[in-house]
Amino acid sequence: MTKHSRRSVLAGFASVGAVAAVGARPAFGQQRFDGITVRVATFGGGWDKAVHKYGGHKFEDLGGKVEYATAPPRENLAKLIASRGRPVPFDVVEMGDLTWVDTYEGGFLQKINLDNVPNKKELLKTQFDDWKVASWVTQEGIVYNTEKFKENGIPAPERYKDLLHPKLQGKVSVLDISTAGAAQLLVGVTLDAGGSMENIDPGLQLVKQINPLQFWKVGAQAVTLMKAADIWAATMHAGFAVQMRRQGMPVAFVHPKIGASNRGLLKEGWLGVVKGSPQPRAAEFFINEYVSSSCQHGLALERGIVPVNGVARAKLAEDPLLRELFLISDADVGKMVSVDFNKFNLDEATQKWTRMIGTRG
Repeated sequence: MTKHSRRSVLAGFASVGAVAAVGARPAFGQQRFDGITVRVATFGGGWDKAVHKYGGHKFEDLGGKVEYATAPPRENLAKLIASRGRPVPFDVVEMGDLTWVDTYEGGFLQKINLDNVPNKKELLKTQFDDWKVASWVTQEGIVYNTEKFKENGIPAPERYKDLLHPKLQGKVSVLDISTAGAAQLLVGVTLDAGGSMENIDPGLQLVKQINPLQFWKVGAQAVTLMKAADIWAATMHAGFAVQMRRQGMPVAFVHPKIGASNRGLLKEGWLGVVKGSPQPRAAEFFINEYVSSSCQHGLALERGIVPVNGVARAKLAEDPLLRELFLISDADVGKMVSVDFNKFNLDEATQKWTRMIGTRG
């Protein structure tokens, strides 16, 4: 099997200002799903509940049932590998920007009948094909406690190196290498430390020097520590800052400077139908609802993702908090960094991380 295209949805997000309103999405007629269960592998930490609130419940409105298997994408891929020769553990799988490549090349996906995903008309052509449909975009960077930084005379961070401030020792949480966003973090710290996507050793050294209190695997862990002021900064995507601000927490978000002219990092998510699923039609219905304008807009407001649905994405500027925390303009987005997975090897990075850094819960 040849290596599938790894095109970024960067261009899709950059076109936010040019999205035109479209008509109501086509209905699925009167089809019902009585007695049918669709199993969805997705993120935990409340993400599954938000997905169900804005999209998944529509499957149950038609008589079906949704069961969520919550874990990071690489753990769900491991479950697929372990299930070879047995019934598949879920019908829909949510994948990270690299994990979908491994899932595809491992033969764990089956073609999607795109006629059953009419909401694709609100996505760009680069955001779907026979094997996957884009689910969200996040913007990676640093969340920090503005009050603690001010109280302790710590300058607002501008780049990853700023987390080396002496007063931040033991007050930072960094996402774990097994977590979605690890590639973006490593590329960001590496480029900031003078390395490259092919040579991440400088970035690993920088993470080691930051000496975080914790490597978080579920975002809620870092949010809890931030709320208790046990940590004052965390490497996370902007969506977590949205959630914390809506909870009244005194945080700000930094799109880190990278090199001389770049600022911020993009991460993309994808949905696929698992090969061997006994309910492909139900899986396609679920995917269609996931990328609907109503679901995507709800997820943006509550969880802080950047919608792949153009209609939902165009509404971001209406929310002052999202306008503050996200990069939206074409000029700003054009300076963001995307990981080139033809150069960056996450498997190799994981092995080096384990040898040089290890993990702490």
